[in-house]
Parts: sequence; structure tokens; C-alpha cells
Amino acid sequence: MGRYTVDRAHYARLLRLAYLVLDDGDAPLTRARRAAARASRGRPGGYPAQRTRLIGALLTEPPAGRFPLHRLFAEPAPAPRGPVREALAELPPHERLAYLLRMDGLTVPEVTAELDPHRPTGFGDVERAAAAVDARTGLDEAAQRVEIEAFEPDLVRLRPPSARPGWRVAAAVAVAVALLAAAGSVLTRPGEAAGGPAAIGPGAWRETPAPSISEWPAQGGLRHDTALLRRAAGAWRAHHRHPPVGRVFVLYAGRVDGASLVVLRDTPGVRDAPSVAQYFERRMSRGVESVRGLRTGAGQLIMLGMTWRFLVPPWLRDVRAAVPAERAPAWLPLEVRDGLSDPLPWDWFTPGCQNYVVFRMTFRPAAGGTARPVTQLSSHDPRAAAPRVWFPGRPEPEEEFRRAALRAVACEGAATLSESGDLWLNRLWSGELPDGGGRATLLTVDASAPEAVPGTAVLVSDGGRVLSARGRTNSDTTPSAASTTAVLWWRSPRRWHLLAAAGPRVARLEAVGELGRHVGDPARPGREPPLVVPGPRTGGPDPERVRLPIVHVVAYGTAGDRTVVGPW
Repeated sequence: MGRYTVDRAHYARLLRLAYLVLDDGDAPLTRARRAAARASRGRPGGYPAQRTRLIGALLTEPPAGRFPLHRLFAEPAPAPRGPVREALAELPPHERLAYLLRMDGLTVPEVTAELDPHRPTGFGDVERAAAAVDARTGLDEAAQRVEIEAFEPDLVRLRPPSARPGWRVAAAVAVAVALLAAAGSVLTRPGEAAGGPAAIGPGAWRETPAPSISEWPAQGGLRHDTALLRRAAGAWRAHHRHPPVGRVFVLYAGRVDGASLVVLRDTPGVRDAPSVAQYFERRMSRGVESVRGLRTGAGQLIMLGMTWRFLVPPWLRDVRAAVPAERAPAWLPLEVRDGLSDPLPWDWFTPGCQNYVVFRMTFRPAAGGTARPVTQLSSHDPRAAAPRVWFPGRPEPEEEFRRAALRAVACEGAATLSESGDLWLNRLWSGELPDGGGRATLLTVDASAPEAVPGTAVLVSDGGRVLSARGRTNSDTTPSAASTTAVLWWRSPRRWHLLAAAGPRVARLEAVGELGRHVGDPARPGREPPLVVPGPRTGGPDPERVRLPIVHVVAYGTAGDRTVVGPW
């Protein structure tokens, strides 16, 4: 008898842990019961060993198939979510586990030891999960633990007995069972039993000076159609390649060009940016047609299928669009209604310029933030990256430079837009190239993703034409554009030249290597680049295959630091 009581106590703790990890609306109680029962099934080791088995099942169990059996069972709704459960719903399952194991009495090293065999986990991951719950709830650890321990997912409140005679109830049940059997024993349509997405209220973005996708409100005329939203969320959860992580939220639900469209985003946690899925229902088809992983959590335009329309968050106003290939782009104003823009001309999305269009908008936060211009490049492919573009430095660069830089990255190969995060375009030098090469600008291109990767440098003409192959910068180690150094090879009709330029926090440039020692001063006024080193001549039967000397440039900062960078 005593052994039975101990086992039931362990089962209750395991069930609570499993439910809080699976608390996403898709029959979490049924799945949690199954996982907890398997973990506590008469094996030696007590609760710690059972918890270890449960962790392995929760992190490694493959997702349910297309028609999972747990969706055939109705289950009672648990008690309303408290602040801790609301905060956990914003985290992906592995971060929920990390937090709950800390609440279960494990130290940070013990939590990482439990999770690391199934998913690489560091001390910082555990601490970030706990900090996210602290910030979301505003409760101390003791208050959070009280809510967790008071939660009983398996508590079922019985309804009062029916006033109808028992024989009528039995007859009704028998008729219902017979009808279901005749219909093929399908209790619900695929996706209907899955939990619908959550929604952000219309005023949340006004309460912060820096709204992001976490504050993007639900918009569209069908945002209250619960059946449609459940089908959309269920279809994404059943996606075999890119299912959502964590809680699912609706960004838009409405009729677009004769189709019902639902745009959803997930909540992968503090370390990763969310993904956005687009679900369409047309006359002859339905399903998730694209899933795009965002590079950042900042709110940005979202291309809607092949409709030539864009979803716009409410803090971006005065939307204008242009084709980057034009030397003097004609900006087309776009009307936005309930988050949905008017369509762009379909002939804008022709092959060329990586199929990207450039947008100009005004960021207008409501809670004390500063209005500022926003530039973004967006493709006709809803799965492609949509990088925002920043021009660091003060004052703002003139319009001619901005236009040339955008044309260079979109149309001339200065950056691969489909694989990049947000872009920072910085001008290190403008002037005359040696050997009569004409006027050019040394442009650096840095991307927010992938992280810790050096930026590139290119020579750009005033019209945005790229004049050199990509060079290299030290931007993976330098903290700001003011300390950036860029080095590249440029070929004139006569010979190769090594060119280098740097920001205002670099006091001296020194080239060392097979071409000897050469010194340049970034602050020296002049029409040519701060450092020019003549290289080999360009004659010969195959000038493209000439061997370039090994050269490195040392950048000495004004604060006494230094970095070394070389061309490609």
C-alpha cells in the first residue's frame, strides 16, 4: 500500500511537469498522461530516474503523425492560466523544461546535465529561461513555485447529474455512436481538434517604445473565425518540415483575392527569432504554403503568397515602394488597410535584382519612441529573407549614396539577400581611383546573420555599379562602424591595386607582406584611398588568373588597439 502511494505521488509530479511542457492546446493532458505513465512504469531509481526518462521522452519523441490518435479524445479544460503558465507558453519546450527543472530543485549545472544529452544546453540557456519568466510575471521565485505546485492538470470537475431519465441519455449515446460508426468513426475533421492560436490585443504595441513582432496585433476581417484559425494552427503543427516551436499567435486572418488567408507566428524563445507561416484556403485546396524563419524579432513587412500584397505592422506608416534597378526611382505610395497593403504592379517582380523591391517607411512608435525612417528589401518569394537596411553614421547620407548602395546590394551582387539578416551599409571612402579609374565609393556591407562573420567591402560607382570583387573587413571583431577597416583588390587597365580605408577611430593603416611595408593615414585629406599599394601588372594571356601577392593590413586604433585584416 505504501509503495502504491509513493508511485502515485511521483506520477502526479511527472504529469505536472509533462503537461506544462506540452501546454500548447493540442490535447496536452492526454499526451502528458501517456508520457508520465511510461516514465513511472515500475522501474528502479525512484523519482529522479523517472524524471530523466520523462525528459528524454519529451525532447526526443517524434511529432504526432497526420492523424494522431490523441486528437480523437475529448479532455477537460484545465484551470485558467496563471502568470507563470502564460509566461511558459511564450517559451519553446526545451526552455520550459529548463525552467521547470530549476523549480523542481535542480541547480543550473544539474539542469544542463539532464538536458544536454538530448539538446545542447549551457548555463546561460537555463538562466535566460528563468529570467524570461521573471520578466514576464514580475513574481519572485517563491511565488512562481507556489503557482506551479498548486497546479493539478489531472483534476476533473464533474458536472451535476442530468435531469433527463437515464434511458434517454443511454439511447442518445447509442444513436451518436452508431452515426459515428457509419461515418467512418471520424470524430473531427483534420486540424479541428487542434488548439487555435493566441492573439495580441490591438493596444499592446502602443505600450512600448520599441514594438516588435511580439506586440504585433491580430488583424483582418476573419480574425474571430475560430474554426478557420484552428484549421490553420493545426495544419502548421502537422507540417512535416517546419512545424512551429512554442505557442502560436495569429497576425492576420482575412479574405485576400478570393482566398481565406491566415498568417501565424511561433515563439521559439529568447535565443531564436520566430517563424511565420501562411495558411491559405482556396476553392480547390488548403494548407500551409510557406514558412519563413525571421532573422530578427523586429516587426517587418511580410509578403503574402503570390498576391503582390504585404502585411504591415501598425507602427510602420507612410509605406512607399520602388524598383532598386532604377537610377532615379519613382516611389509608389501604398495604401494600407487593416494591416494589408494594396498590391504592387505584378510586372515589378521580374527576374533581376534578386527579385527584390525596396520599401521606405516611417517608424512611429506610440510610447515615447522617436520616429525614424526605415528601409527594407522584400522579395516576391514569401519564404525569402526580407532584410531591413541601415545606414550607420551621422548625418544621414545623401539620397544619391543611398540609392547607389541599395542598387549595389540588390542588383550588383554586393550581398546575397535571400540568406542575409538585416544589412548595415557604410561608406568608408569616396573619391578618385588611381590610374584614372574614375570616381568610386568604398562600401562595406555587414549582415546581422549569420553572426560573427566578417562583412564584405566593394567599390561602387555613383550609379551603383560594382567595380571590384568583394573584399574583407574586420567587422566580426570591431564594435562599431567607426573602427571598421576594409581591404580589397581592384584592377585598373594597367595593374592590380590593394586599396584600404577605415573609420574615424583608426589612426593608422599599415600594409605588410610580399609587397613590402606601406603606411596610410585614414585622416589624411585626399582624393585617393587612404592606403594604395600597387600590385602586379594585368598583362598576360589570362589576366583573371594572375597570382596576387599575400598582403595583410594592420589597423591601429586611436585607443591603442589593433586588428589585422586581409583581402580575399
